[in-house]
Amino acid sequence: MASIASIVVTYHPKRAELAPLLEQLLAQTAAVFLVDNTPGEENQLLASICLESSAPERCIVTRFGENLGIARALNEGCERALKTDMDFVLLSDQDSLPAADMVATLKKCYDVCHRRLGKVAAVGPTYTDTYTGLTYPFQSQKEGKLFYSHTIPSEEDPYVEALSLITSGSLIPASVLTQVGMMREDFFIDQVDIEWGMRARHLGFRLIGCGPARMYQSMGEDAIRVWYFGWRHESLYRPLRIYYRLRNFVILLKDPKIDWRWKVRSSWYSLGLIYTHTIFGPQRIQSTGTAVRGLLDGIRNRMGKREIKD
Repeated sequence: MASIASIVVTYHPKRAELAPLLEQLLAQTAAVFLVDNTPGEENQLLASICLESSAPERCIVTRFGENLGIARALNEGCERALKTDMDFVLLSDQDSLPAADMVATLKKCYDVCHRRLGKVAAVGPTYTDTYTGLTYPFQSQKEGKLFYSHTIPSEEDPYVEALSLITSGSLIPASVLTQVGMMREDFFIDQVDIEWGMRARHLGFRLIGCGPARMYQSMGEDAIRVWYFGWRHESLYRPLRIYYRLRNFVILLKDPKIDWRWKVRSSWYSLGLIYTHTIFGPQRIQSTGTAVRGLLDGIRNRMGKREIKD
């Protein structure tokens, strides 16, 4: 039986979010490697959550004492898991909540698709945003279409070949990490999953969206009402996150490994991100400033952690 380790990145975690996540992961995986980006010498809250869990001996905590970014934390957790000879790693944010059968369902999806398709880099669940209540489809490139569209898995076709998967909920074989490599640390946060997935696809691997696997996920920090040919709800991000999303997206635009069609289609989403936050967001001036700085730093290849007032 394959051994699976969970990797959870934490940053000022909240007990109401992390405690139930931890219980679900302890019930579904062999060990949980928590990598904490919270600044300070210690994190008593994180320590107490682990100690009060159903299996504290299977909670392995690594603390940086400073925020080194999600990519560095994911890499640390994956490296520690690989040293324990785990067959798979399951990546997770601290504010996710998987269904009770999510990991088993993802593993079944991987086994089926690996037999059918060969090289599978990762499988990911269908996720619902806890702020907007929206359940997201998967990005997919349909035959005969110039640009990518979105596919909702069905009972007849429960597994979708996707162009990208979000970090949280992604199940990745250990052998794939050694072939594709780890996450790109100079991205710091945002677009880390996109870059890794595109790199894997460039090497001939596939990404699979698994319809029956379910997860709840907090996208952004809240929801905001936006006019876009009618009123709709979109995810709200802090100005700092807007900086990283746009800076790293510009870097992706310059990456020759990524299909130009994805770049064109995704540029429309980035314009929507700017429109949403500079017109309707509560911090319009700050968001405009970080958006401009993010675009300029991306053009100049100024990467890593940046000191920006949020």
